[in-house]
Amino acid sequence: MMVPNVTVPMNFGKALLSSPTHNNIILNTSEGKTVAANSVILSFNSPVIAHQTGILHMTSVDMLEFSEEAVQLFVEAAYSGKVEGLTRALFRDVNKISAVFKVDWMLKKCLTYFKTLAGSIKKASYPNLLFLFEEAAYMLEMQKSREFVETAIRKIEKLNYKQEFIDKYLENADRLSTKKLDLVIELAGSEVNFIVQTLTNQ
Repeated sequence: MMVPNVTVPMNFGKALLSSPTHNNIILNTSEGKTVAANSVILSFNSPVIAHQTGILHMTSVDMLEFSEEAVQLFVEAAYSGKVEGLTRALFRDVNKISAVFKVDWMLKKCLTYFKTLAGSIKKASYPNLLFLFEEAAYMLEMQKSREFVETAIRKIEKLNYKQEFIDKYLENADRLSTKKLDLVIELAGSEVNFIVQTLTNQ
């Protein structure tokens, strides 16, 4: 099946989601629950789903590593052309779904959300900055995207929280992956003594 050339994001209308005759594909989520959608609308947004449904004739797609709530948000975004209701709790799942299924416009919206979230952090807070750093590390490893890393590092530096962040982050240094340790070194930059001091004091 050839998918017509449609420019997305586009508002197809979320009201269609409530129509049982409209939905012809089932998305299986991590909780054993399912989300129903229309294969054509999803295919307009995702070349991966276009291949799965149009070439392989699949009537269900496994999204078993993603929560039902995240998959539902992904589907609603594909229908409405807007990523609404994104939260920290859902960010990683929605971001990864967008990457796995190659929904480029949605990936850009997730990056915008991330940058907006970083911009909203006005005071140094380890939990808030840890969220940025962890998501940035995840996106670098999964998608080789450095924009998240650059955003997180700039925010930590702007808040003059580099040494404090490194001290806390390296408390369990033996449990960190090599890639995360590399990011800590990148964060330290010319002030690598922050890392040496922290590890020496442990």
